[in-house]
Amino acid sequence: MTSKNSPSLGILHLERGVPVGAAPPKPAAPGAVLNPATFDFPVIVETVEGAWVENVVRGDPTLEPAFIAAARRLVERGAAAISSTCGFSIRHQPAVAASVQVPVAMSSLLLLPMLLRQLPPKAKIAVLTYDAVHFGDDLFGFDDPVERARVVVGASKVASSGMTN
Repeated sequence: MTSKNSPSLGILHLERGVPVGAAPPKPAAPGAVLNPATFDFPVIVETVEGAWVENVVRGDPTLEPAFIAAARRLVERGAAAISSTCGFSIRHQPAVAASVQVPVAMSSLLLLPMLLRQLPPKAKIAVLTYDAVHFGDDLFGFDDPVERARVVVGASKVASSGMTN
């Protein structure tokens, strides 16, 4: 059991529904954020109400209050830091970070500016994403067009085929 006495990593998880008659989702694979064995410390998860892959990827701004509410619940439950299960959640990074008093890292995309500074000026970084169509410049964390040109974005085969999870 997790409590305020046991600091935990808090994970914001997208709400997922199972269509009538469909099999429930498979357990998270080893190494996945939602697999409890991935971490050597306690993890707590909160579902972001109304946050489905489709509307998070598209950047629905009306989800921000739900992300904030779920983050606050995580802190109440003992989260010492917060992350999320979807990189597209980075659009809500500023609001979530401002709403709680613990570190918030909604996506590994936060690392892009730092990683670019570590590489030679002509080197590029590749980002493989679920959906390159909705992967806008707002997700990068920098405004410099020279830095933007150093990031190559490609979509996964699943997203390219039109399948959703």
